[in-house]
Amino acid sequence: MSLLRRKHTIIPLTRMTLGEFDIQEPGGYRNVKTFPLHIKAGRDLHVRVRSDRPLDLAVSDQKGFCRSFQEGVTEGGLGPVHFPEKELAALVLGVFRGDRADLELEVWTE
Repeated sequence: MSLLRRKHTIIPLTRMTLGEFDIQEPGGYRNVKTFPLHIKAGRDLHVRVRSDRPLDLAVSDQKGFCRSFQEGVTEGGLGPVHFPEKELAALVLGVFRGDRADLELEVWTE
C-alpha cells in the first residue's frame, strides 16, 4: 500500500446472521445475501469475514462476471480484487439451505 492510498471502508465491521428460516422467502431460508459495492477506479477491494460455519463468498462486476470466489470460508476473505475502472460490483454471501451462520463482515478498498 502506498503512502497516498488510504483504507476506504465500504461496509464497516458488521455482525449478521445468514440462513435464517423465513416462510416468505422462496425455498424457506434466507441463505443468500447480496451487497452492492460502489468501487472507484484503480482501487483494490478487500473482504474479510469470520464465521462459525463455512460459507461461500463471491465478488462480481457490473457485467455479471465473477471476479473472485472462495468456497467454505470460516475465517479469511477475498482480495485484493483490482478494479481498473469505476464500477458497481456485488458481494454475494451464501450458505447451504438449512445451515445457519453467525458472521462478522468487513469490506474496504485501498
